[in-house]
Amino acid sequence: MVSTAAPLMAQIVMLAVLLAMRRWLFALMLAPSLIGCAAMLLAQVARRRARDRDARRGHDVESERREAIDDSTRLDLLDPLQLEGLIGLRPEDDALAWRTVARRWLGPASMDVPVGTSALGEPFHLDLERQGPHALVAGTTGSGKSVLLQSWCLALACRNPPDDLRFVFLDFKGGTAFRPLERLPHCVGSVCDLDLAHATRALRAIESELKRRERLVAEAHAQDVRDMRGIAPPRMVIVADEFHALKDQLPDMVPRLVRIASLGRALGMHVIACTQHPAGQVGADMKANMSLGLCLRVRDGVQSTELLGSTKAAHIPPSMPGVAYCNDGASVRAWRCAATRDIPRLVDAVTMAARFHGCVPPPPLFTAPLPRRLETLPASPGADGVPFALGDDGVSLHVASLPVGRGNIGVIGQHGRGKTNLLDWMARYLAVTDACGSPVIRRTYRQTDGYVTYDARTGTVASGVPETAAPGAHLVWFVDDADPLLDPFGDDPLCGLLRRSLDDAGVTVVFATRTSRHVRIPEHCPIRVVFPTGDRATDQMNGIPADVWTSFGTDDMTVPGRGALIDHATATPVQCVSFGPARHTVA
Repeated sequence: MVSTAAPLMAQIVMLAVLLAMRRWLFALMLAPSLIGCAAMLLAQVARRRARDRDARRGHDVESERREAIDDSTRLDLLDPLQLEGLIGLRPEDDALAWRTVARRWLGPASMDVPVGTSALGEPFHLDLERQGPHALVAGTTGSGKSVLLQSWCLALACRNPPDDLRFVFLDFKGGTAFRPLERLPHCVGSVCDLDLAHATRALRAIESELKRRERLVAEAHAQDVRDMRGIAPPRMVIVADEFHALKDQLPDMVPRLVRIASLGRALGMHVIACTQHPAGQVGADMKANMSLGLCLRVRDGVQSTELLGSTKAAHIPPSMPGVAYCNDGASVRAWRCAATRDIPRLVDAVTMAARFHGCVPPPPLFTAPLPRRLETLPASPGADGVPFALGDDGVSLHVASLPVGRGNIGVIGQHGRGKTNLLDWMARYLAVTDACGSPVIRRTYRQTDGYVTYDARTGTVASGVPETAAPGAHLVWFVDDADPLLDPFGDDPLCGLLRRSLDDAGVTVVFATRTSRHVRIPEHCPIRVVFPTGDRATDQMNGIPADVWTSFGTDDMTVPGRGALIDHATATPVQCVSFGPARHTVA
């Protein structure tokens, strides 16, 4: 640097003298040399600083490596503890573990639980409320992430009753991590990546729960759920294993978890996200709300630095799974996770304690998607109309009904989708309940016979079609294969009768057609059951909204009974109940 600086100083002096003597041309000729010397000096300074920085970094990395080895050695010398020993539920100490769990539930709820041992041999606690409210867990395959999540959840369940704590498990590793914990009375939902439709429902349900809690806090005029004395909803912990897989397979759903992470503290909702690579696979918006970082062994120092601010976790020996570092913003501490000796035993103890306390099982946060085939319907007391299917609101299933007396009902779909099945089911239901007079008009398989009228109450062939209802009854017509009867140029004698009935407020016409070519929507049928064809334009013309049509998968376009219930301005995906064809006899 001195050898470069000396010529530079000499040229500066020469430039000053030339400027003083007003030798402008000589001064201008000296400028390129002066600039070159200055650039060389700056380059040497930058290289010198880079070497110093690399030396310091190498010293820091070596120092962190030695500290990590020392921490691992101290933890390895300690006797490995089981979770049962940390929470006082060892079989040799307490043969009836449920009594200890039930006794602990009598105290105030707390998120502060022991989950392992520190490098000093003391119990290591994690407090998701004080250190969180959310946590990010990182570690490579085999580092002990699943064991950590299982022990943490079991410790929380043994400390808090189901009335104060709920779990939602999102396992994107095939469902192996949380399957033993699904029997916990705290669990209100568990999904895995083997059923992405189910996982999507879970995330929608979590977002709906977030909005529900926002309304509760607003109605109580409180700042957060802790101010809602006596009416506060239980805390909810959403545990997502292999978060990077969730991001890859359901990228549109990640913003829902980000929103929960940003608003969850005030609403009593906590997120524990687990991933193999925190750098690059967890967005900045998500990490900004993850105050608690738990890093097990990772493959490189970049991943460790992302979570801890140091490379210590990259130097954990592979032979020591469960060793981790905890960064809670105040300090970085080494600890070792305690494994559970017998998970089923602890789950049984928690379940028995819940029975002893008389805890009412919480309703599931979400249900499974619509089944491919529905043999029976659950009881639906007080149903408004004829229950005929299971409806899906995107989160849970409910019994869907077709109202009778609020307008005509159209059933539109191709052959084999379940139109006749639906008409038979409705006619038999009304006949059994004796709700109204209900003749059925349906075409026989022999085209020469034309239309044959059946009386659903007696199952016999009728001689004609009544044009008016009996006193005190509402007339309902069920017309199968109604395409020719709706044709404006049809010459069948029933065409005129059907047109008059469609305009008669005292008659409800339930008709089935293959297409909506001759159907005036909504004049003919403000209420419809549409079985999708797979053609977007055709289905939307029949009334299926774009969002409902998009929710149908490829299989939904061919599953018998899978359709959409359109009741005026609302649309709901449904799966119709299967019903054997009615047997009719001649009177």
